[in-house]
Amino acid sequence: MSTIRVVVAEDEPAWRSVLQKTLKLMTECELVAVCQDGREALDECLADPPDVLLTDISMPRMDGLELIKRLLRQEKDVAVVILTSHEDDDTVFQAFRAGALGYLLKTSMPNDVVDAVRLAYRGEAKITPKIAAKVLEDFRRVKEDEDTDDTELFVLSDREAEILDLVAQGLRNKEIASRLGIAEKTVKNHVSNILKALQVNSRTEAAMKAVKARLVDRD
Repeated sequence: MSTIRVVVAEDEPAWRSVLQKTLKLMTECELVAVCQDGREALDECLADPPDVLLTDISMPRMDGLELIKRLLRQEKDVAVVILTSHEDDDTVFQAFRAGALGYLLKTSMPNDVVDAVRLAYRGEAKITPKIAAKVLEDFRRVKEDEDTDDTELFVLSDREAEILDLVAQGLRNKEIASRLGIAEKTVKNHVSNILKALQVNSRTEAAMKAVKARLVDRD
């Protein structure tokens, strides 16, 4: 089993303790650092990039949203999972636009946190149902007159377009690999190329942009 290197960013001591105990449930987890604020977490992640960053949003010195933006500008391969009490629409959408892969509320069970870290390591997302509903509602509100130009040119190979369509349907990398008869690692590489081509940071943002540009069927 592959080792999953994790950095935690959480300003509340009680939650830092909870997360340390929770991650010990993962035999494959290597806890690289437990940080008290966004600035410390950014320094740790840039000095020795982990596989997964598990971060809160409200933190001193640098909040989680700014942390994600700055980190992913330099280290695209770090998967970010948010664990927070914030569930307002603006924060949720900012988080996904910044590049978050998973989004959990602090009411989540420990096994949900463990699942989220494992899925993020594979390039897949785990989202609290309440947050997923918000994302889907925003997805449904997409209008043709929004700021994305339908004539904008995206250069995708036939395979990338096929995978993008499956991503937009909500399939995970493992499911896409099984359906297409290719390796899961190959799917992960294609998804990475798709994000670069669409100039987005997350699968959710890629799916939404693809629908706006009519690259995939809205239904």
